Amino acid sequence: MKAVAWKLGKSQDKLIYVVQVDNIQGVRNENRLLKELREWQHYGEGYDAKSKNKTLMFKSHFDTEDEWKDWARAFPYDLVEVGKSGKEKPYKLGLAYQNSRHRRSSNGKR
Repeated sequence: MKAVAWKLGKSQDKLIYVVQVDNIQGVRNENRLLKELREWQHYGEGYDAKSKNKTLMFKSHFDTEDEWKDWARAFPYDLVEVGKSGKEKPYKLGLAYQNSRHRRSSNGKR
């Protein structure tokens, strides 16, 4: 499974982000994802009959971009954020962040 996220806009001074997860194979993987995103609003879905993969979209509100990044860095799947131009943002999120050798540990040391 791979996920793409983007900022949809603002509503009542909160940032709205959308996460689209592609290549979901099987009910077990779908249920794991739904559990992980249980606090998010289901936003849309798609299905590829040829590959039998599902796509799910969710949206949620965040107070700040830092709050968004904290959540996105802890997301347990591959995740990239794209800007309005369609280009990927240069920072690591999801598994790429968690597996990074250069990220700081929780006690502030490397």
